[in-house]
Amino acid sequence: MRIRVMFVRTAAGLGLIAGLLLSARSALTLDSAGEGRRVYLKQNCYGCHGGRGGGGMGPNFRGAAPDQATVAAAVQGLPGGMPAYPGLTATDIQNLTAYFQSLRTGAEPTFTRWWEAVPTR
Repeated sequence: MRIRVMFVRTAAGLGLIAGLLLSARSALTLDSAGEGRRVYLKQNCYGCHGGRGGGGMGPNFRGAAPDQATVAAAVQGLPGGMPAYPGLTATDIQNLTAYFQSLRTGAEPTFTRWWEAVPTR
């Protein structure tokens, strides 16, 4: 009887720990805007559009955010300087759009360490 109680308590404890680890892991994943910021940094978009999308040589995204169709067309390359990014997937384009739409909101991601699975800064 005592062994059975210990077994049940141990199993319940392990189940609780596993549940906490899974929920912590899901809490540490980036949303679409965060993944868009990751693409933005990884592809060096900030070189022309600024570190937080404020513009420079390229347009400012902090005012009116482009829609998904505009982003999809732009990454194909534009006359006048915008290079093509043929390696971007439909998900990358969707995430970039979400990032641009998050600018100037409380949900705007601001990390710079895009190479980390869960960026710390």
